[in-house]
Amino acid sequence: MPLKVFSNPQDAGSKRGGTQYDPQKVSRILYAVNPPKRGLPPEEMRITVHAAVTRISVLYEKLRNAVDYREEHLLRKGAIVRILKRQLVLDVDPLNISQNLIRELIAARYLPNASLPETIIDEAAQVIRKYQAIERARFGGERHRSWVLGIIATELEELLMEPLREKALVTFLYEQLAPKIRVLGVEIEDTERRLEIYIACYRTLLKADDEQIAYKYLRAYLQEWMNPDVWLSSPDAVAERLVGLEPHIRKQIQSPLTQRFVKAVKPWSVSISVLIDALDKEREKQDLLSSTEDTHIAVASAAEKRQKGANGKLRRGTIRAMIYLLITKVIFALGIEVPIEWYMYGAVATIPLSINIALPPVIMFFVGVFIRRPDSANKLRIVEYVDSLLIRDGIKPFDIRLPRKRHGTSQLILGFMYFALFVFTFGEIGYWLRRIHFSYAAIAVFYLFLCLVSFFGYRLRRTAREILVIQPKERLLTSLADFVLLPILRAGSWLSTSISKINIFTFILDVLFEAPLKIFLGAFEESLRFIKEKKDELSQE
Repeated sequence: MPLKVFSNPQDAGSKRGGTQYDPQKVSRILYAVNPPKRGLPPEEMRITVHAAVTRISVLYEKLRNAVDYREEHLLRKGAIVRILKRQLVLDVDPLNISQNLIRELIAARYLPNASLPETIIDEAAQVIRKYQAIERARFGGERHRSWVLGIIATELEELLMEPLREKALVTFLYEQLAPKIRVLGVEIEDTERRLEIYIACYRTLLKADDEQIAYKYLRAYLQEWMNPDVWLSSPDAVAERLVGLEPHIRKQIQSPLTQRFVKAVKPWSVSISVLIDALDKEREKQDLLSSTEDTHIAVASAAEKRQKGANGKLRRGTIRAMIYLLITKVIFALGIEVPIEWYMYGAVATIPLSINIALPPVIMFFVGVFIRRPDSANKLRIVEYVDSLLIRDGIKPFDIRLPRKRHGTSQLILGFMYFALFVFTFGEIGYWLRRIHFSYAAIAVFYLFLCLVSFFGYRLRRTAREILVIQPKERLLTSLADFVLLPILRAGSWLSTSISKINIFTFILDVLFEAPLKIFLGAFEESLRFIKEKKDELSQE
């Protein structure tokens, strides 16, 4: 039975049952599903890590990721940054750093074992040389070098993973939308408009973070970055330009117009990723796309499965957030709250302390349980967007515009209202905590973790809605809750970023545990390799 769908989004103009998909678009999609892959090198030229080392490394990574709250698709890049920081301290030879980095990533199963050619060590070393050259130039401070390291990690991840499918999908989506999106209310060059559309496609399809987006902007604004041979020996000019580009790129990523491009692109981005899921399940992909009715059914099924996957990510994210909150809360309680209360009052109030320890993960649990998921109408709308992508001239031109700027008196009044809301929200919470005998130190810690819980909840809600293409209905209670929680969310956003930089538990793991562990594993694997070589020599005698 054919799937019933709504009228096409953006006046797609498809006539159900009679309209066929554009053969050229179908061909492009099929190419994106199965792009040419890097061939396997001869077995003796592959980078291989011993299984015993892998088992230990995987266990460590699970522990490390449990206490470092990060979205799942960013774990590999985070690991690259972490390993690079350590290796850059322990060694200066980029070839050694590159080899150790790749082997550690393979051991932790961020990269496939016995698949990568040994020549990729040289390619990765060239990327690492760029960071070393920028660091030697000594332009910018520690914050700037950390930003550059994030870009280097992104470049290394792309090199090692070879994301051909992702690039093909981003290119396809960009080509469909670039001629269609117009900008009103602001003058923008066509080259810049197209760059923004491409980055919006990249961001929404791959859920890229700010460092990954910055890498794309950097390649556009500093084209010699991808040709390091011409500047590595004399990096000052590039390093100086990089310092000037950083604030511009940061501002560009956060600009209201960039956010409007992302919002405009998202429905098609979600739909094409669901279509790829549907195609991945079919052996005869060409036959599926030859029938619109079959495609509708397959896409609807894939959308439902994707939503179940999002629900699973929501559960895992909730558990990880609860673990993170519990561990960091115990550390704060034992390291800050208890000593301060003991020093100031000569005793520790056990009830407020217990509430402070137990309440954040409990609230996090209920936040995860009560987050709303998209309904069935969203699934049908995804089918419509898929049609608009595959039908010839299916997407009609549409406009985006900057949000209206507020000036003068209105800006001043709204700013005062926001400040008053901030004071009222935190003041009212503090008042009731004092009524149940919370000390000021305990109240400060309560504020801290309330903000973190609210921000984690906001991120989890975004995870649950990752395939949402229908604008959610505005409800009075939801709007009021968002209005009241806005100061807490803003504070939580700032705190989550700040605390991630001073996470005591991750510092202990990275400095006191990880470095010795990885040195031991390296020596252990080297000894295993030595034993294997000797056994091979005996077998040849």
